[in-house]
Amino acid sequence: MDMKEFVRVALKRVSQKIHDGTLDTHEEGYGDSEEMLLDWIWIELKEESPDKDAVVSLDLDDLYEVIESSADMYEDYHILLDSVRAGADR
Repeated sequence: MDMKEFVRVALKRVSQKIHDGTLDTHEEGYGDSEEMLLDWIWIELKEESPDKDAVVSLDLDDLYEVIESSADMYEDYHILLDSVRAGADR
């Protein structure tokens, strides 16, 4: 699998965790819901990817570019981001 597929899997896992309530959308330390979501995806990606060094060297801007490179993944990301923002507003 290439990095894009690992990001897709990580995105799905974060989505499931948010819907299960195991990720706190009010988590302290984040000034922005998007940064928090990207960080969660990065953490899941680190767990999922066999190339940990590649993930560790990946910053959040690079991760966003991978997400942005796939129309379906980008749409899923924004749906999830809207959900996170709605949860943070509660």
